[in-house]
Amino acid sequence: MQNRMKLRSMLAVVLAMLLLAGCASGGGGQGASGDTPAPTKAPASTGSSSGSDSSGGDAAKPEEPITLKVLTSLYGNPPKEENNQAKLDFEKRGNVKLDIEFVPADAYADKLSVALASKTGYDLILFEGKSDKYVSLAKQGAFHDLEPFLEGKENLLYTPQPVWENTKVGGKLYGIPRPRGLYGGGEASFIMRKDWLDKLGLEVPKTIDDLTNVLRAFRDNDPAGDGKTIPMNAFARDEHVFGATSAVFYAFGVPNYYTIDNGEPKYLAQTPQYKQYLDWLRMAYAEGLIDKDAPILKQQQAREKFYSGIGGAYVFHVGALNDGNYDLMRKSAEGAELVVVPPLEGPGGRNTSLESGYFGLWVIPSSVPKEKAEKIVEFLDFSASEENFIFSKAGVIGIHSEKFENGVAVQTDAQKELTVAEIPSAFVLQNRYDPYNYAQSTDPEISKYQKEQLDILATVNGIANPFSGLNSPTMAQNPDHLKGVHSMSLKYVMGEAEWDEVQKEIDAWANGIGGTILSEFMEQYESLQ
Repeated sequence: MQNRMKLRSMLAVVLAMLLLAGCASGGGGQGASGDTPAPTKAPASTGSSSGSDSSGGDAAKPEEPITLKVLTSLYGNPPKEENNQAKLDFEKRGNVKLDIEFVPADAYADKLSVALASKTGYDLILFEGKSDKYVSLAKQGAFHDLEPFLEGKENLLYTPQPVWENTKVGGKLYGIPRPRGLYGGGEASFIMRKDWLDKLGLEVPKTIDDLTNVLRAFRDNDPAGDGKTIPMNAFARDEHVFGATSAVFYAFGVPNYYTIDNGEPKYLAQTPQYKQYLDWLRMAYAEGLIDKDAPILKQQQAREKFYSGIGGAYVFHVGALNDGNYDLMRKSAEGAELVVVPPLEGPGGRNTSLESGYFGLWVIPSSVPKEKAEKIVEFLDFSASEENFIFSKAGVIGIHSEKFENGVAVQTDAQKELTVAEIPSAFVLQNRYDPYNYAQSTDPEISKYQKEQLDILATVNGIANPFSGLNSPTMAQNPDHLKGVHSMSLKYVMGEAEWDEVQKEIDAWANGIGGTILSEFMEQYESLQ
């Protein structure tokens, strides 16, 4: 908690300095918080032109737009391709031509591997995290070291320094992090059908026991009708057995992947809390509280089930309440309302994960000429401007919204529909740091509610991964090293194995390759203390 307060104080000071600087420059235009920052101009080297000078000389000839071939992931549907007004506006202001390949998140890892192997000429590639593959390629010189290009890039450097430090490899910066809040991202919160709770006279759960009782009520009363109700949606995921269960996971006090217990490094499966968590899943799965198809579903499939109106609870973040998701759900479930469940009290207390502060790293392959790499970084700085922070929420004023006021886009129904189709935010490749990044509803009341829920998450205990940002060579060479533990854990949850079989796999891992991996992590960790 003390470290968290220090970080908040530091951020408050930085923000205050930036606001003072903005006031001194006399900026205009509606800002995210209702203030009026000056629109950010496109960087000169990406082609911004100046008018005639006072002596009547000819205007400087604008530079040709740079063409960027980009590989990135995307949740949900991609933006429309034909005559996308959001894209055209963004390209004009940034003086770029964007050739973006949007790949569904579930298929992105495979697509990235193919792209790296085939060397298909991308200028800008998104890695979803500081993976072993990323570290290995960075050390081999596959990417530009971007730190020399960051001087003066105020929009990029608005991201807090700890986030940058989390991304470094050997002290060098090979990727530009797409910043996210340190709290409230990923699978931070249960999202629940408020209209179902109201219909059944139930309160928003506060504890694990409350959650269990609510899910049983959903099962028994079938609010979706015709026996279609799925009390809790989930999908297949190795490290947590099921994805969309993190809010339960942390309520039991399970570590954020790893922990250091009395000086000894441990993987989460080596803790007693892990068995408590699996026992709850085993009970819930046996009682029909969790989707019976969860072991074979992908994330997108589970989300689609929830938004189709037959699911009662799904773990995601407050962005689940954004406009497009609501519209999707209400097509199948008229009158559907959602509520965010604050962190649950469980045997391990009230916890959430302390995130790395970013999701995704932009890399520029070393095959890209240095001059172009510099322009790409300038373009990303333009992308992260206050101007494009507003654009990501409101699109083109007059086309996608009427105005941007008090942090929210004011839109007609037709403009909302166009925004869902054209997705302006998809083209803002580098977002501006915002602790309320996930509060993106255009409904002022919902946006306020999202921010309140993010504030609540920042008040509970944040569980950090002590080895975040570190890498194990042995793990890199053995990506399936935990397959036995994960496979047997799933069988246990499904009632097809007993705990002694799970424990046997955990012990075999710890006494073999797992012990080596933990030692490598611990050695790096201690060297940094």
